[in-house]
Amino acid sequence: MGEILYDTSSLINVYKQRRQLRGHTTILNVVEFPKLLELKLTVVYPSKHDYDLAIKLSKDLLKIGKPIPAIDILIAAVALNRNMKLVTTDNHFAIIRKIRSDFEFVIENKTLKKE
Repeated sequence: MGEILYDTSSLINVYKQRRQLRGHTTILNVVEFPKLLELKLTVVYPSKHDYDLAIKLSKDLLKIGKPIPAIDILIAAVALNRNMKLVTTDNHFAIIRKIRSDFEFVIENKTLKKE
């Protein structure tokens, strides 16, 4: 689990702080916040395999009564299929762990530190 996949929420904080980092994000995050391209991360495009897993995850989440936004399910599928750890500030990604124990993620604090 060496590679990191960043979610938009986490990258917005990085962008505001003018920090640089290494890792990946999805094209979905770039569409949501195009300024992420300035961070020069590797952009991952979802594959058919990712969409297939996202549908399965969505069904499983519905079975336990815990749906989350479709884009976030797809981002989780991208991370799972590539054995990446997701870095985010969105707590609802923790629900994925209830259906997939192999889902690795870190939920960062949303608050920016004043310097």
